Amino acid sequence: MEILDKEQQLERLYATTPVYEWELIINPDHSRTKTTYGIFLVLVLIGWITLFFLRDSTGLIVAGIFTLNAIILSPWYRYLLNADKRHYYAINKYGMYSTSEQIIPEIAYTIVRRSAWVGCAICVFAAIFIGPMAFVGAGGAALMSFTMTNFRSVPYKNQCLFDGYAKLLNFREEDYTLCSHNSMAGCKLIIPQEKLVPIIEVIKQYNDTFEEEFMDIYKDAKFQARPIILEIVR
Repeated sequence: MEILDKEQQLERLYATTPVYEWELIINPDHSRTKTTYGIFLVLVLIGWITLFFLRDSTGLIVAGIFTLNAIILSPWYRYLLNADKRHYYAINKYGMYSTSEQIIPEIAYTIVRRSAWVGCAICVFAAIFIGPMAFVGAGGAALMSFTMTNFRSVPYKNQCLFDGYAKLLNFREEDYTLCSHNSMAGCKLIIPQEKLVPIIEVIKQYNDTFEEEFMDIYKDAKFQARPIILEIVR
């Protein structure tokens, strides 16, 4: 029997037809709207506090920069950084794999990239004509703008190869991780309650040993980005 290395096993995993698959649309952070308002208010407040202490053209420009940042960064955080995500999961006899990607139209990425270049130019000119004080607001904005010039969708892949032993860790409602001896980091899963039993049965089918464990790792967490299932596609 031919022994495959890790890369070959992963190729085989992704090339094999799934025995069971499901797809979800997720809100990745239930508090994203509140955080968006918080970002907006903090940036505007910093800008106008600066204007209170610098009651001249410099203070006005700095306040304007912070206000512009608030107007741009708040929707960027809510509708781009924390956009709804599409999660796809598949199980076959060799293991499980998943892909996740933000649900954002390509035109939005194009607009962000072009706007970022404009933002870079504005921040640089502000720093040149105002002086060092402009870096209080323009420096952070310029850094963020340069970061967004290559903004694009990057699908995230994750997998867990079966090796005869599988362990399903449950951290909270609908939040799981599937581990094996060779994949202790595991494959993170979001499993709707109505799909849990058939998924477990399929995993058991391809492993000699199967275990379940509940780990309440969020018990003492005051702030946590809890994902919410918006739609079960299939």
